[in-house]
Amino acid sequence: MKTFRSDLEKFHQKLVNKEHFTFSKYADGEWAVMKNHPVNNTEFWFSPNSMIDEIKRDRLIESFRFQHPNYYVGISCPCCQGIETFNEMLSYSKQQDEKLTWANLWVNSNYPYFVENIIPLFNERPIVLFCNRNGKIENLPFKPVMVFPVDNNAWEKNWSLIEDCKIIFSDPKWVDCIVLFCCGPFGNILAHELTKHNDKNTYLDIGSTLNPFLKSAGFERHYYMGDNVFSRMTCVWGDKND
Repeated sequence: MKTFRSDLEKFHQKLVNKEHFTFSKYADGEWAVMKNHPVNNTEFWFSPNSMIDEIKRDRLIESFRFQHPNYYVGISCPCCQGIETFNEMLSYSKQQDEKLTWANLWVNSNYPYFVENIIPLFNERPIVLFCNRNGKIENLPFKPVMVFPVDNNAWEKNWSLIEDCKIIFSDPKWVDCIVLFCCGPFGNILAHELTKHNDKNTYLDIGSTLNPFLKSAGFERHYYMGDNVFSRMTCVWGDKND
């Protein structure tokens, strides 16, 4: 049985070993899109009636189902989104169990470990960062070698970055980097496309984990705001009654 902390420690060790792998997370917003439900949470939005958004949805689904030896997919856990959603995502992903983990692996009760043990590793390899253009990069406890500033609803306004980044990452010098995505479902699509294009890097969808440094959050998350139910939450895998 997977445990919340042991999976985090597994990926921590991969980073220590400087392995090349991809972690792409799909939480409630991404799942709503895949279910063709409208979304507008101020950070990204999706309309089932838009032909353009339908293309984006298809690409998101492709990323969710993409299979590669070093590609890991995070899904919503039953304690946060319910066992029915967990089982639906498990089945719909078509991923093998060993390639699945928590969408919120970096957060809740795992967040202090992430800050203390994983963020310092970002000083040991070249970091490429995708984040909101209003982020205060100077506050980060590491220095990215390249930053791609994106807008709210990045997967509409910054879509051209997909092909632009493929050109950039075709250069042989862009290997053994850690590429961080803080840009909603656009990060899932970028992680998929760049893994296919150049799997000699580590690609991490880290969501809102840098918000306390960047201070560009569309809305704040409770898990990093002190002692509360989210910061204490240790998420489970599978049916809690198993």
